[in-house]
Amino acid sequence: MQPKYTNSARYKCLEYLKKHTVDLYLSYCGIEECDPGHSYGPTVRSEFLLHYILSGKGIFQVDGRTYFLKENHAFLIYPDEITYYKADEKDPWSYIWIGFGGAKAEICLNHASFDRKNRVNVFNCKNKLLECVKGMLNASKLTYANDLKRSGFLFMFLAHLIDDKISSGTQNVIYDYPYQVYVEHALEFIDHNYEKDIKVSDIANYIGIDRSYFTNIFKKVMNISPQQYIINYRMEKACNLLKTTTLPIRTIAYQVGYSDALSFSKVFKNIYQVCPKTYRMQNEKLIQSNKKGK
Repeated sequence: MQPKYTNSARYKCLEYLKKHTVDLYLSYCGIEECDPGHSYGPTVRSEFLLHYILSGKGIFQVDGRTYFLKENHAFLIYPDEITYYKADEKDPWSYIWIGFGGAKAEICLNHASFDRKNRVNVFNCKNKLLECVKGMLNASKLTYANDLKRSGFLFMFLAHLIDDKISSGTQNVIYDYPYQVYVEHALEFIDHNYEKDIKVSDIANYIGIDRSYFTNIFKKVMNISPQQYIINYRMEKACNLLKTTTLPIRTIAYQVGYSDALSFSKVFKNIYQVCPKTYRMQNEKLIQSNKKGK
């Protein structure tokens, strides 16, 4: 079946879209300026259906409850449940909507603070959400490129909802990946940035997780704090430079992330019980001794 695209001044809708992935797919979307008292239902949907109110007022009824909604409210309909919604008689709402499904659909909604007990949420990202739906509608033709565009706008729409909740402080960040995945990203970041003035907070921000959470999982996986790991990593690099080059101590200090040679020497001595200069001399004597032994 070809996608159906309806385009009028007050109603735009894209329907009958094919499923191109089992994880997350768009079924339909639209924008409407409703007439006073315009209603829909009682009816049942086969996908998740999310409305976002651009302006005006209305009611949403589900599970015996009635919600009185207005601008910036979003309301969620679950598959296979009976719902009813109606525009206000005096100040009818205008809204956008997306119908979608897939194995990851409900997980995405949970991240945006939706579940069966929380059907209504407030989001302050109206323009971003509207642009996503407009992008979906503009990609109405049946082409592979448009399939990708619609999928991209669906992902961005849901991402905006999640970001809005997190930035407002009303939703805690949900960490989906195993500890090891986050730590591997951290180790890679340290390997590429140890020569800079990096802090634990820089690593956490790079990964996109809370600093205290990052510190906790890093200790569990590596049996050492991230700060101490960075120090040890830098000192190992310094040892190698002391053994294999004739670079001045201050240059080596700079190359492993220390702008001050004295601070570097103090940290080095604290770990190896000798200063960098002595460490280099001891290593040179050991090399000479081995050569004589041969």
